[in-house]
Amino acid sequence: MFSNVKSAPLRAVISVATLMLAVVLAGCGSGVSDSGNDAAAGLPPTVNLLSVRDETGVTAYAGLGAVRGSEVAIDEINSSGFLGETKLVMDRKDAAGTAQTAASLASEGIASGRYSAILGPILAVESRAIAPIAEKAKIPVVFTQSNSEGVLIGEFTFRATAPFPKYYDVMGERLKRQGVTSIGVLFDAQTASYVETATKVLPEWERKFGIRIVVSKEVQSNTQDFTAPISSLLAARPDAVAVYLLGAQHGTFMKQLRQAGFTGPVFSANGAGNGNLAGAGPDGVGVSWPTAFDPSSDEASTRSFVAAYQKMFPGKTPNIYEAEGYDAVWWIARALKEAGSADPVALQRGLVAVAATGFEGAQGVLRFEGNDLRATPKVVQWDGTAEVPAP
Repeated sequence: MFSNVKSAPLRAVISVATLMLAVVLAGCGSGVSDSGNDAAAGLPPTVNLLSVRDETGVTAYAGLGAVRGSEVAIDEINSSGFLGETKLVMDRKDAAGTAQTAASLASEGIASGRYSAILGPILAVESRAIAPIAEKAKIPVVFTQSNSEGVLIGEFTFRATAPFPKYYDVMGERLKRQGVTSIGVLFDAQTASYVETATKVLPEWERKFGIRIVVSKEVQSNTQDFTAPISSLLAARPDAVAVYLLGAQHGTFMKQLRQAGFTGPVFSANGAGNGNLAGAGPDGVGVSWPTAFDPSSDEASTRSFVAAYQKMFPGKTPNIYEAEGYDAVWWIARALKEAGSADPVALQRGLVAVAATGFEGAQGVLRFEGNDLRATPKVVQWDGTAEVPAP
């Protein structure tokens, strides 16, 4: 999820990125100043990473989740001696949900010459602003979420998220087994991955699974009263409802949908996770969605991550955002070892080499198409208190 397309006009995003390039190119060479990071010099005592993620605002739950996952990975890497005497350090900056802030923070970080790589935002509108800056400065940036096109634009842009529109058909297969033949769709028109799913992926389900869309309604990211679109959905009498919203909107929608009398299946995307259905109480139970991460998985690498996460954050269960943040840092760590250098250009080559072979991470066995992650999807559902495997 998380690929806002209308919260800032694309021309404005490009303009921001263009303005920032002058600052970047005037202030740096390869992106790391005199700190022993030359490709021939081996790894320095410290490798600095810059985190530019939403730590406040409507998507802070996802940005902070990615930060926490990265912190777990850094603790593991440093304490295990994976990089020998070299330690990773992550500086956190809050993109606050805006492209201009994200671009400014990335540009300042690159111009400082302090960082070997950037851990990028989760909103595509922010990631699109950072991507051209990173490409021009030749410094790797590893994004999470940011599912839509226009994020991976060259050799220095990478994504540690499997774009969910690429694996969403697993939901169609499940619904077909349940006997669903018609669906009503409600989606946030400001989030590109939701728009892509609602207008490109789901329409193909009639041909693939015999499931047709009988009604489709757009809403905005700040919508709180869904009474009118719900009325339109139910008038079409769908067997199931698809809902793609941000954060706590899911809880509000589900309460209003059930109060309106709909008792059929409801399915969504990762945005329904992270406890965002808790506000619906019993009305949120049973909502399901495909995901690249299931904390109850018996895969050894997933179990290892969950144990490490709960050691650092007792009583908490990690979700997809933590898993992606963790895998992003381990991708970088493996690339550093592969390159034998913290120079950004050498690190870029290391990231490509690691992607070519894949590795096991929090999300299980990871493979890549170019610089873009792929993972095996699982279907989970909300049971009223937690995300659990869907039966």
